[in-house]
Amino acid sequence: MAEHPMRLSDSMSTPDGAAMEYHKHGWEPLRLPPLKKSPAGKWKEPRKWTEAEIQSEFSEGSNVGIALGKRSGGLVDIDFDCREAAELAKVLLYELPSFGRPGSPHSHRIIKAELKKGRYTFELPKEAAAKLGADRAMLLEVRGDGHQTMFPPSTHPSGEQVQWHIGATSVPVVEPDELRKLCGVIAALSVVSMAYPNIAGERDEIAMMLAGVLVRAGFDDELIDDLIECVASIAGDEEAQKRRGKSSATRARIDAGKGTWGLPELCSRLGIEEVEPAMRKWLGAEGVAKHSGHSDRPVIFVRGGNLPAEVDEAEAALLTAGLGVYQRGESLVRVVRLPHSEGDDGVKRPSGALLIHPVSVAWLREKFAISAVWMKHGKEEPYPINPPTEHARALLARVGEWRAPVLRGVVSCPTMRADGTILQEPGYDAASGLLYDPGGVVFPQVPEKPTLADAQEAMRVLKKPFREYQLPTPADWSVLLAAVVTSVIRRVLPSSPLFAIDAPTAGSGKTLMCEAVGVIASGYKPTIISQGKTPEEDEKRLASILMAGDAVLVIDNCERPLGGDTLCSMLASEVIASRILGKSEMKQVLTNVLVMATGNNLEVIGDLGRRTLVCRIDTGVERPDQIDHSFELIDEVLADRPRLVTAALTVLRAYVVAGKPNRMIPMGSFEGWNLVREALVWLGEEDPAVTRETVIADDPRKNELAELLELWAEALGGRSVILAELADEAAKSPRSKTAALHQALAERTYKQVFNTRSVGRYLAKHKDRLVGGRVLRCEDDPSGVKRYRLETPGAPPAIDAPF
Repeated sequence: MAEHPMRLSDSMSTPDGAAMEYHKHGWEPLRLPPLKKSPAGKWKEPRKWTEAEIQSEFSEGSNVGIALGKRSGGLVDIDFDCREAAELAKVLLYELPSFGRPGSPHSHRIIKAELKKGRYTFELPKEAAAKLGADRAMLLEVRGDGHQTMFPPSTHPSGEQVQWHIGATSVPVVEPDELRKLCGVIAALSVVSMAYPNIAGERDEIAMMLAGVLVRAGFDDELIDDLIECVASIAGDEEAQKRRGKSSATRARIDAGKGTWGLPELCSRLGIEEVEPAMRKWLGAEGVAKHSGHSDRPVIFVRGGNLPAEVDEAEAALLTAGLGVYQRGESLVRVVRLPHSEGDDGVKRPSGALLIHPVSVAWLREKFAISAVWMKHGKEEPYPINPPTEHARALLARVGEWRAPVLRGVVSCPTMRADGTILQEPGYDAASGLLYDPGGVVFPQVPEKPTLADAQEAMRVLKKPFREYQLPTPADWSVLLAAVVTSVIRRVLPSSPLFAIDAPTAGSGKTLMCEAVGVIASGYKPTIISQGKTPEEDEKRLASILMAGDAVLVIDNCERPLGGDTLCSMLASEVIASRILGKSEMKQVLTNVLVMATGNNLEVIGDLGRRTLVCRIDTGVERPDQIDHSFELIDEVLADRPRLVTAALTVLRAYVVAGKPNRMIPMGSFEGWNLVREALVWLGEEDPAVTRETVIADDPRKNELAELLELWAEALGGRSVILAELADEAAKSPRSKTAALHQALAERTYKQVFNTRSVGRYLAKHKDRLVGGRVLRCEDDPSGVKRYRLETPGAPPAIDAPF
């Protein structure tokens, strides 16, 4: 800014004295009625004042105005209509003369500029103003030609006197475009100040995003730090000074071509998406560029027959802009943080949860508009257009052909990669496919080469929060520790067992234990679902969890046996086909969520038994909910979370550095997870896999089958039969063992009626399964009829005999 020398005396306490002083320096005074901000009569035509006229017309009590613009040598008034804007101007426009009243200090600053039009306004949409609780929608306005402003020493309609805060000893001259940009930045940062979070964990991330915005706006690092501190201070952040220092790191990432947060993510995190277009305009980034290339965004021309190439250009611009688009399975997705807790359809999620959302056509069109300028050729010259819907749909349809980074999941804490190295740098990690978003939490560095002693100390750290739990056996403790360690690396594991928390009595703290594990992994309580009324309902709920990318899932208070094909598959498989809610189509989804379940004397059935580890809590009292504990578990886990996460990773890293000396035969389907099991046993803990034997032994379906085979042995021995023969014999001898077997088979069918097809389907599920030392075999005879025979491995074969 250039300076235009201009001196005013300090004795301007009367209207006529002030008007005379202003007139001497080339400003055109206007007489305003007492307590008024505007002239009473016509004033649009310039007036040549004489000193005598000023002395006679500016009487005691009248107010003084100044005709702005060319009539006063290009004088411009910047009127700040909100406190936030006036405070920010102290940083960006500190050298400009300012005045105001006691209730609204520094609400006006003056400068000289040749504006292209008489007035520029920076105003919030009315809905946004109401949402932010702003007193008015107008943030600030810049007034020049055709406008006027009430100047000191006038009396405001409120009764307060307007006075100079920084006297007009000199009025700088500025280029109009620079003035608009500075005022636009003030307006945009005023909105950020209004929406600034009151949750301590989020403020540092907001400062990082704001640094990205201001670096792109062209400001230097010191000024950016000043602005960020000012925004935080205005919003009441008691650690405002600690928000400095973000710009240099952000600038380095941008210069290196790495992705950084920007305006879209800032607005999304603050919940002010509807203000983003206005803020983009104020910051000078809206850029509807013409073909001459006056924008740093690429220009995409839409022509008939050129759709594939244009979609290629749009995808490239989208990825270059770093707007947080990823591919996950068969979907393009983005990551959002849940602003409020929500619960519907049996699924409950806490506020702050990081979720993966599929990209919609509408969202994609908006980001296309942000990342590129879209044009069409007109008769005379190209003209701007909105991104076409068909281009967004075409990109979404390119399943398997996207160039977006692959997203395996989002983590809120450091984790271990598949190669044993530790992921500790926030941001997207290409090696693991994970997006690490610590949410402002600072974690201690995991040692590169921890020792056995370090790992043993880490185990003591992991046990401490659970010290008041009554766990009957060392195996129960081992399952709990395995759940904690697994929770911080689950995203990189192809599969993981289910961790069941069991107890004989309600109120033992099962759900609380699961919540503590979830808090360690993510910083907030885990997603909780209830059992559905049907297996189909369970499948839909599990599918929604997998698609949203939840970190930890708790199936809470199971009142009926836990099982099901979908749950078995998502534990043992890295990817499964899942049905989209409300649609008939299936999509491939990743299964890397830690699954826990709670119940009183929980029953696990079928194949789920070999996929389940059980930690049992037994307080030994009738009313465990009335036990008085010496501390709050969740509070302690939250406070000590960084150390707990580091301890879990230290255990694993120490085992890897030691050369994985405790090799064990893997649990079937969980070869990758066996690292956790081996590390715990290496450190002297019980093998958590031993708890599977109890689960399998207590499987009611297995016991039911064992009873059936026992009855079969008593009725038929080792003879082979067809079902029709069995039915005939049962009818002939209604009190025989064969009749009892016939009735038992009928009770195991859907309609509890002996039908050869229904019974055949039931037996087909259990053929060749060894239970209680017996195996049911099924063979086709020469006529194609199925014959069933009970076999006892190791015993001599039976000789068939007629009934």
